[in-house]
Amino acid sequence: MRQIRKNPEPDHFFYWKMDYKSRNGREAVYDDLKGTQEYFLLKKNLLEEQGYICCYCEKRIGQEGNLSDCDIEHFMPRHPDSRTLSVQECAICKDAQLAYTNLFASCKGESADGTDHCNHKKDNWFSFKDCISPTDPEIVGLFGFKQSGEIFVLNPAGVEMLKHLNLNSYILEQQRKIAFFTMLEIEFEDEDLLRDEEYIEAVIGDYDNMQNGKYPEFCTMITYCLRKYYL
Repeated sequence: MRQIRKNPEPDHFFYWKMDYKSRNGREAVYDDLKGTQEYFLLKKNLLEEQGYICCYCEKRIGQEGNLSDCDIEHFMPRHPDSRTLSVQECAICKDAQLAYTNLFASCKGESADGTDHCNHKKDNWFSFKDCISPTDPEIVGLFGFKQSGEIFVLNPAGVEMLKHLNLNSYILEQQRKIAFFTMLEIEFEDEDLLRDEEYIEAVIGDYDNMQNGKYPEFCTMITYCLRKYYL
């Protein structure tokens, strides 16, 4: 997973919340936002700052202006599980449901239970001990990758997140594997280039940065494997 560097809260979102409170005499909640013009504008902002990849699995989302293939994700859930969190922890989660720092764009996972992942798989699970925000620098060293597409844990803090996000679903593993070997075919058509460290570093730089406002799909897996197995 890559670290997401949040932009300041968009002015339009700040003023929407202020206006809602002025007109209704209470703070807005997520249900007041969902489906409004402001909701779609906010989703677009989240996609732009994430480079149009899922905040968890890095699958491509929001292509060609399609906002239906992704959700606004609450890192701290708006309906936290009171069986696993204290009353105070539940209150913190609920109070953060329209906090911009708590909002991300996530893919919709998969329809089948065994292959579902990311936001839909995570559902209302949350742990103040085991969950690391996509904005936290620690997220960068949480996982490693095999060229087969499999993710493995580098930091024990990632064990629960890997399980609850189901980042090793068969579909995701295969998609990451295809993305990596497609990159090799494109960037290293001349296999001699795989022994050229300067060229490999340049390719890593390309995949580690946005191009035309977008990150390459599964970019963290691609750059990790190039560094780990080819340098």
